[in-house]
This record gives sequence, C-alpha cells and structure tokens, in this order.
Amino acid sequence: MKTVISVLPFAIPLILSTSVMSTPVYAGINNELSNALKQSSVAAHFRYRLEAVDQDNALDEAIASTLRSRLTLNTGQLSGFSGLLQVDNVSVLGNDTYNSTANGNTAYSVVADPKGTDINQALLRYQNNSGTVISAGRQLVNHLNQRFLGGVSWRQNEQTLDGYRLQQSFTANLSAELGHYYNVNRVFGPKGAAADQQGRFNTALLQWQVSPAHQLAAFGYDFDFENWAVRSSRTVGADYQGKFATGPKFSWQLALAKQDAAHNAPLNFSHHYHRLSLSWVLDSITLQVGQERLAGNGQSAFQTPLATLHAFSGFADTFLNTPTSGLRDNWLQASSKLQGVALTLAYHRFDSDAGSRKYGDEWNATAGYTLNNQLTGLLKLAYYNADNLAADTTKIWLMLNYQP
Repeated sequence: MKTVISVLPFAIPLILSTSVMSTPVYAGINNELSNALKQSSVAAHFRYRLEAVDQDNALDEAIASTLRSRLTLNTGQLSGFSGLLQVDNVSVLGNDTYNSTANGNTAYSVVADPKGTDINQALLRYQNNSGTVISAGRQLVNHLNQRFLGGVSWRQNEQTLDGYRLQQSFTANLSAELGHYYNVNRVFGPKGAAADQQGRFNTALLQWQVSPAHQLAAFGYDFDFENWAVRSSRTVGADYQGKFATGPKFSWQLALAKQDAAHNAPLNFSHHYHRLSLSWVLDSITLQVGQERLAGNGQSAFQTPLATLHAFSGFADTFLNTPTSGLRDNWLQASSKLQGVALTLAYHRFDSDAGSRKYGDEWNATAGYTLNNQLTGLLKLAYYNADNLAADTTKIWLMLNYQP
C-alpha cells in the first residue's frame, strides 16, 4: 500500500505561533483564513475508457471498460501555506475481461488499469513572493516532455512520487527544481504487486527561456531502486527547443543524455540517448519527422523507468522496456483539424541500436473532439506489425472526459 507523508511536523509550528499573537494579529489571521477558505475549491472529474487489445499470441483478446472518478480539494493560501488532496476511484463497468496486472486474469492481454480507490496526491505546499515553492507529500511530477520523468496520465491510475520538491523561479525566464523522493506510486493500483517502488530518487531540472523562440533545459536523475536494481542509474542531459521567429513555420527539438550504472545496479554500463525532431506548419497541416535513439549493447540498454512511456515509441506500448540491443525509432507524423476534430496520423519504424535487427513498424491514429466546456471525446488506434520482436498488436481506445 502507498503511504502518505504526514503534514503534522509542518503544521505544529504554524499552530503554536498563533498562540502568542495579540488581538489585532488574530483579526488579521481571521481575515487571511477567511480568504483562504474562499479561495479553496473542490472539483470532480470523470473519465470513461473502453480499451480493446488483440495480440497475435496465445493470449485472449482483452476488453477493458473502466471509469475513473476523481475528487480534488485545493485549499487557498494561509501565510503562504496551501494543501492539495486528490482521491481517485477506478471501477470496472461490465465484465472483467482483461489482465489488469492485479486481477489474476492472466489469460488475457494486459490493460494496466486495475480497479481500486487510492490517494493520488496529498501534499502541503509553501510559496512566497520570491519565487520559491516547497512541496512535501505525494505529488504529480512532470519534467519537460516527460521522456525521463512523468505522471503517466494516460493510464487511469497516475504515477505519483512521495517526497519533497523545491522549485525556484529566479526570473520570468529562468527556473530550477530539485526533488528528493523515496517512493514511486506506479500505475498498477493500490493493491497490485508492482504498485510501489521504494528507493532514493533525486531529480534536478534547470530551464532557461533564452528568447520567445528558443528554450534550453538541463536535467539530472539519480535513481536508486531498492527492489529493482537493474533500473538503478544516473542520467544527465540537455534539451533544446527552437523555432524561427519569423518566416517559415519550422520548429525543432534536440535532446541528448548519458546514462551510467549506479548504486546496486548488477551490470556496469554507460549508454547514450538522443532525440531529434523537425516540425513544419503548412497551412492547416503540421508535419513532423524525427528520430529517437536509446543505445544498447546486447546486455543492457538506456532505460527511462519513470517516464510517461506511453507517449513514446508507439501507442501499442511494445517498448515500455528498451530491448537490450537498444532502440532506434524513426517516425513521420501529420496532424490537422477538420470540422472541429483534431486528427493525427503517425508511422514508426523500429530497429535495434546494436546489430541490424528489425523490430517492426507501427501505425498510430487519433481523433479528438470537444463537445462543450465539460465534455471531450477521443478515438485512438495503434497497430504494431512485428518483425523480429514481440507479436502483432492492435489496440483501440474510446475515451470520454467529463468535468462538471
């Protein structure tokens, strides 16, 4: 089960300090408390998803019909302090005909959306006028495009971290973040065997908006897993995003990183990563071409265990773990909007980094529509055509989001 950091050590000094204040000060506090209550909010959110998975192997076709109900409480600020509590419930509507990783239905393909109720976020936050934000508790942490650290918000149960985070804005264009976490609440639900990963996870991120057209970032991740030693590593890297300020509507991203074995890792390794993408807006169509490389040597490979992995290397989720021979993903993507429907179509070609192994290719397509301010819909397709890795996989999703 997941554990929530107690906020009592932070609250006691605040409570005691009020006991020695004079009546005028009490009046000021009452006004501040009144304002904090007025600024507090409660929000509900519902997300229904139908997911079908068909694989060319011995597993039965999976159909998962799930509803996530979310309740979020945000408090207003009181002397710079505020709180957040978010509770999720994932329910199965209809038959349980899929392997949620926690229900024991191993004859079916996996859809990692187990049912259950859990605290998704619970934190105490302090913020001052100097650009400092300190958070303690369970929190959702997304860095950059989430390739190295993200909340996996695609799954019904998000990935959150238990620990402490310091965020500092030095100027409007320069910010830094440091984090120390001791538990990862993974997407496999509160009762799943793989629901938690304990350890020591240190993160660092520096972002600089050089100009409106250019942004630089540097990052570092030190992951020490207690019970997943093969993923213990130390990663440093940089990310650059740019575009032409005038003229042709070209934009690009270049990311580079180096990952080394650390702590209790059973193998000694050093791997590199790069991502390069070029985008061109042509009238109402955006075209993108890109390559991502996660190096491997046949024994180990560059891994991103705390990333939002579904967003990378194809929606079929064949490459949630990088093969030991590494991965080269070359893709083409087109996106547009037609009659209010946001459309994307992408093609991926997957090959090994070491050797000349052809893994396969994949087609992805999405169609999203906003019905009104409260209701949105999404249709999503993935087809992975296996060559020398895994099995042919077809996935279809239908999703509705409702915010009262």
